[in-house]
Amino acid sequence: MAERNKTSDRGGRRHPIARWYRLDNAAKIYPVIMRSRHISVFRLSAVLHQEIEPDRLLAALRNTLKRLPFFAVRLRKGMFWYYLESCQLPVTVEEDVINPMRHWSVRDEKGYLFRVRYGQKRIAVEFFHALTDGYGGLVFLKTLTAAYLSLGGSQYRPGHGVLDLNADAQPEEMEDAYRRYSDFRVTRRPAETAAFHLQGTILTGHQLSMITGICSAGQVAEVAKRHQVSITELLTSVYLYQLYRIQQRGGFQIDRPVRISVPINVRRYFPTRTLRNFALYANPGIEPALGDYSFEEILLLVHYFMRYTINQKYLNAMMGANVRPEKNWLLRLAPLKLKTLAMRIVYALVGESRFTGTLSNLGAQTMPEEISGQIDHFEFQLGPSRLNPVNCAVISLNDNLTIAFTSTMQETDIQRAFFQHLVELGLDVTVMSNQIERK
Repeated sequence: MAERNKTSDRGGRRHPIARWYRLDNAAKIYPVIMRSRHISVFRLSAVLHQEIEPDRLLAALRNTLKRLPFFAVRLRKGMFWYYLESCQLPVTVEEDVINPMRHWSVRDEKGYLFRVRYGQKRIAVEFFHALTDGYGGLVFLKTLTAAYLSLGGSQYRPGHGVLDLNADAQPEEMEDAYRRYSDFRVTRRPAETAAFHLQGTILTGHQLSMITGICSAGQVAEVAKRHQVSITELLTSVYLYQLYRIQQRGGFQIDRPVRISVPINVRRYFPTRTLRNFALYANPGIEPALGDYSFEEILLLVHYFMRYTINQKYLNAMMGANVRPEKNWLLRLAPLKLKTLAMRIVYALVGESRFTGTLSNLGAQTMPEEISGQIDHFEFQLGPSRLNPVNCAVISLNDNLTIAFTSTMQETDIQRAFFQHLVELGLDVTVMSNQIERK
């Protein structure tokens, strides 16, 4: 919800800009759990067929923020809640680094909640999750990339997630869709016990292992079709099965459930144009205490769990359970310090302790036909956390499907096992990392 609107004239066009915004329901947790080992940051990149010109990228960023003023905000601490405040600081672009995705901390409060980086042929944007989700971040990256290419002389028609830079920002793009759609008729949150978590040697400093596999989206779709599942269900099952095998070999927490948290873009079921957070999570998993599991069994379990969970009725019940506490007057009047303590306790009990890892798939993406050929592929990375030091993110463009693992662990057993499993399924995979590249 935007508060105390004012109008800014930028480049001859008028845009509605709010002085401050309430955090949406999903965003409220991220400032509370900011830690050096909890990287509540995700990264989206466009890899082009040409070298990146920093000055042109900076100009494109300025043009993009004129169209998307909601992204020109910083995080502030209020008496009762954190909130987003309009930020007028000069924007910058930074050269990319080997270990990106530095966690957001208190020292970042004066600046924007995104970082734009460039390296060779790559445009990358890192977002603090309190600002937006993968969908909103993708609209920002696509619009920024198109703006960059247009400054080089390319012309295109807006669409495919690329916004018209000559249009005004729309209030609907800034709405809190959780508040709009929660009806509270039924509230339900899955009752889950503590899950198995990977153990390993934590990398020192701000080191981050980034291992990415690229394969044909068409090939992956064929394999998924052969098993009568979706691409997300296939990749989730591979991840789940290999985590289960590591659990059983390691002899640690061998009876604990193994679960994968899969973000769901709720816009598919509740129409909205919001570019703020609007996602829920499904946590398919297995119970090793009940016996052994084959890959085929896990495929079926994941498939039917996702079909049962991902529907409008069930999602609305989950949404209502998340939003209902905001209606509690005692909670609303509690000072921020007390809320922070309470939310940290609740998150420790029902948050990431309930799943083993995350797999987020932004799906098959397209760009305007006039500029699509200038982009080789997209990349998507999720920041790991203390309990779940390895996360997986998936996206595809132009038949290039990228599967990126980010980790704060030295060991790469799960990444190696995952990609080897894909090869055994008949896929050709090229694997790269921020250290080496091999095929």
